[in-house]
Amino acid sequence: MSDGIQDGGSILEGSPAWGMAARGRQLFGRAGEIEALLEVLGDLRTAGGRAIALVGEPGIGKSALMSTAVAHARAAGVRVDAAQGQYAIAPALPGLRSLLDEPCDVREQVTRDGAAVVAVDDLHHLAADRIPGLERLLQATANGPLLCLLAYRQRQLSPALAAVLSRAISAGLLEVWQLGPLSPAATRELLGERPDLEKLHREGQGNPQYLKIMASDGQAIAAAGTAILGELAGLDDTALTVLHAAAVFDHSFHPELLAAALGLELPETMRALDLLTGLDLVRPANAGAKMILRHPAVGAVVYQQIEPSRRRDLHRRSAAALAKLAVPIARRAHHVARSLDPNEPEHLTTLIAASRDALHASPAVSAGYLEVILPLLREGGEHWHEAQVLLAQTRLLTGDATESRAMLDTLRRPAVGRPPHGNHALTALADASRAERQLGRYNEAGAVARAGLTALADRDCAAAAALHSELADCAYDLQDYESCRQHAETAAAIARRNHDRVNEAKSLAQVSLAHLFTGDLAAADRTADSAVELVDAVSDATLLTNLEALYQVGMAEGTLGRLAAAERHLTRGAALSRRTGQTYIQPALLMALAGTQLRCGDLRRTLATLDEADRHTEFDGNPAIQAVLAVIRSQVLLWRGGSAELREVLASADRAAALADGQSTAWAVNVRCSHAELVLITGDPARASRLLLDAAGGVHLPRVTAWWQPRCYETLTQAAIAEGDRTMAERWAHLAEARVDELPSANRRGYARRTRMWAHRMRGDLEQARLSGLAAVADFTVGGERIEMGRTLVAVAALALDSLRTEQVAGWLDQAAALAQQCGSARLADEVSHQRARLFTALAASAAPSAFVPSDARSGADPAGLALLTGREQEIARLASTGLTSGEIAGTLFLSVRTVDTHLGRIYRKLGVSNRASLTRALLSEAPDTA
Repeated sequence: MSDGIQDGGSILEGSPAWGMAARGRQLFGRAGEIEALLEVLGDLRTAGGRAIALVGEPGIGKSALMSTAVAHARAAGVRVDAAQGQYAIAPALPGLRSLLDEPCDVREQVTRDGAAVVAVDDLHHLAADRIPGLERLLQATANGPLLCLLAYRQRQLSPALAAVLSRAISAGLLEVWQLGPLSPAATRELLGERPDLEKLHREGQGNPQYLKIMASDGQAIAAAGTAILGELAGLDDTALTVLHAAAVFDHSFHPELLAAALGLELPETMRALDLLTGLDLVRPANAGAKMILRHPAVGAVVYQQIEPSRRRDLHRRSAAALAKLAVPIARRAHHVARSLDPNEPEHLTTLIAASRDALHASPAVSAGYLEVILPLLREGGEHWHEAQVLLAQTRLLTGDATESRAMLDTLRRPAVGRPPHGNHALTALADASRAERQLGRYNEAGAVARAGLTALADRDCAAAAALHSELADCAYDLQDYESCRQHAETAAAIARRNHDRVNEAKSLAQVSLAHLFTGDLAAADRTADSAVELVDAVSDATLLTNLEALYQVGMAEGTLGRLAAAERHLTRGAALSRRTGQTYIQPALLMALAGTQLRCGDLRRTLATLDEADRHTEFDGNPAIQAVLAVIRSQVLLWRGGSAELREVLASADRAAALADGQSTAWAVNVRCSHAELVLITGDPARASRLLLDAAGGVHLPRVTAWWQPRCYETLTQAAIAEGDRTMAERWAHLAEARVDELPSANRRGYARRTRMWAHRMRGDLEQARLSGLAAVADFTVGGERIEMGRTLVAVAALALDSLRTEQVAGWLDQAAALAQQCGSARLADEVSHQRARLFTALAASAAPSAFVPSDARSGADPAGLALLTGREQEIARLASTGLTSGEIAGTLFLSVRTVDTHLGRIYRKLGVSNRASLTRALLSEAPDTA
């Protein structure tokens, strides 16, 4: 059967249908291949024949692409013969029929009959007696305007057919086009926007057929997998039974195990597996003697076709066979859940144990087991309480904090004042606090955690450590950093005694942040190092028990200015969150990751991270995360797009401020301060000052941490300068500089020193301003903040030009231009271009015309020519006159080298010059007027 998406073209009359008309159906993600095939068709009459093989996985879209090419050929009036492999090759085109039946004068026939296309889909089904005809067909493409399109599955080629194709490839007669997976963007176009899109793309391997199946539910799976069902046609009863059992296993399997589950003899099972392997429905697994279905999507389609009673029986047999072999519970639970017998107590205990084991590795699977058994449990009876707690935990891990909170609240009420129902429920107390905190209810979260500690009989257990860690988080959110430190240190000590390295690492990272914000920088460094050492030493499986450890470690490292290390840990956390479905932590991890990438100046990756985070927060609804993401996006847009995107910048910042309005938590204060900074940059200094002081709580910024204060003081200083208030500008700069020695990282000192730069400039002390700016550049360089490095270099260059000093300016601007290119920042590039123009004017104004421009050289240029140049041409002309190459100009202005050279040609013609030296002299001759 054809393996496409069934959006192919019509076929030759009399041949079996192998697709619907391509017109009116969209083929996703194949624009490049379609364009290439259309180019081949367009050149067919002039460039001669070609043979092209479309090769790829079943379902990748070979048939659909071929059908589209056939439809275009017919529409262009080209004669087409199209069929499937089992019916080819017996073309109805008169000249080609005899060509394939017996040798003849190929060149004469193809030339006489004109351009033609022969398209053969599912070539792997070609009968052996037709293979010589295929070989003659491939040879014919070398002798006239004949296009031969073939589509086949590599795994299903017979040795004889593979030999013919191999010879044609070696002789240069056949081109192989390997169709790869769809891109994530094409997958989104195919399936639409959905929260599980990335998971689907990854697990569906970008295969259109598999993606449609995996995105379907219930009976819709069968409809999406029509082509796969067609592959089952002609299977005998034994092969079909074995295939059903393989679909039920939903995992790799040993043939012996499959035979045992079916009650078949091993030789009979192996013969069926050989047949299924030849049809590429079953493949050898990566290691050992195991086998596996071609793809889980195949299993999903086959599974839907099994009668319910037969399905249940196969699961029961599979569970029994696995139990005899003492296979781990996780493998057996899949079958027990689908053949559950309420009268078998072992079934209940198996599913409870499997749910517990899968809780962090796959909370959705864990929830599925619990939903099967909970209706069978008596309230208050054996297993009931543990099952309820586990289900609440799965809800929390998968991001449903509201339902989790409601369930945990009900479960923990009897436990207040006395120990909970067994050790398995102790962590429910910490989970209840975490659910409140995820919903932004920080005071309630703290109250739950304190009540939990009161209820605990053992204050040195894992649950006590988790509750202290929750209290540390709540105190941090409320900016009570001393309480945060105390609770985090207690949690770390308890976790250490209980050999819980993951929770110890999380707590130590909390301790590090608390030290930072209470001024103990040495202790902050030490505890961060200890936390990093712990998380780096544990496996992913261990980290899954608390991914907040990676989030806290990444936050601590980022605050300390260790941006590369922070990105590494946050990326690891985000990957584990995606893999397991622990979606509760993913928005926070992505938020922190985007902030780190922005500080590194990687605007492209920051936007990609923001886009992923937005897809989660659309369903998450956490106002803190949504607000921070909106602020980060506004900053990315500001630096990426220059002045053209200022409206969008402000709109995003305003959304963030609205979410933070009226709140005094740490995140809300930072969001509101960032909003004020963006208001200043976009041209309203008075409003920026008011907003920032209101958010920060007054002149001494009491609501703002020492880590954030230098940046706030810089905003206030620049706003005061813009309003002409020298007194306040000096005051803000003094307050910023006074904190330099207390700051936790070099980049924070960079903000303080840059603030002093603005104050020196305001007083007219340009030399001191320049030196302060260069010190700030050094600090930002150590911190790795490329945007801040670039904008400070531009400011230093401007200061030098203000004082009529030009000797180092070109070098600073070159560095800033390189940073702008690395970051993808059009705004920074614009600022560099502006200062380059000033540099050129300064150089020209300081030079005597006679020293640079002989009268005879000047006479060849039109003195009024600059007025004829466009704005872009003037910009390129000035850059070229400074000695930059076309490549350097292209990099600075984000143009292609060809575009720059084209502009230069026009400039030469308009100014009447012939080279760059003459251009420089022409521009220098006009410099006094320009100045």
